[in-house]
Amino acid sequence: MTSTSAWAAPLVELLGLAHPPVAVTFGTQPAASGDSGLAAQPAGCCFWEPAQRQVLDTRAADHAHCSTGSYTHGLIDLAGAASGADTAALVDSGWITPADLDVVARLPIRPTSIRYEPLTVATDPDVVLVRLSPVSLMTLQGACPDLRLASRPQCQIVPLAYAGQIAVSPGCAVSRARTGLPTQEMTCALPAARLPALIDRLRQAVAADQAVASYATIDRQRFATLERP
Repeated sequence: MTSTSAWAAPLVELLGLAHPPVAVTFGTQPAASGDSGLAAQPAGCCFWEPAQRQVLDTRAADHAHCSTGSYTHGLIDLAGAASGADTAALVDSGWITPADLDVVARLPIRPTSIRYEPLTVATDPDVVLVRLSPVSLMTLQGACPDLRLASRPQCQIVPLAYAGQIAVSPGCAVSRARTGLPTQEMTCALPAARLPALIDRLRQAVAADQAVASYATIDRQRFATLERP
């Protein structure tokens, strides 16, 4: 078991995850041929869920159907993203403005490949993606109060985490429609390098939550139960 994959089980346990963590690794060496069996997808975020179960090696062309996602992942420049017909549809709807695009987080490198895979089989990932429930977010925020709540588009959590920031997204309408992300879940990107320290802080946060929840449960018994409508 590698040093990074060893953190998969603690993450699942401490955050109460219903889904396994996904590792994202950016390649910067000359790319080999892409995965010939990889079906075309409307956006890079569509690789996140299947990567819970399998290794997916992608190239820029696999992300090309989403101009905004290609931009956040460093695959095209802002001018290229802004000129896309899909971006025009987003801007014309009022969902996002050109000024919003100017401040969207972007990967500082132009990767030649992006690998998505279960964290349990990753060797040296850059970012780890997890799907959070409200309770999971409560635990994570208790451990890391400096986490960032990212605005639309959802995929900018990946470059934010690459830069060292724990980033949570409530999702965005575009990504939720494309991926089928359940309404009760949200996404989070974790810097892989911070996993050891994060696990330690999560253990402390979980212990504290359990202690105060035990107190509150006992204290609640002193009060009358109100009838629900």
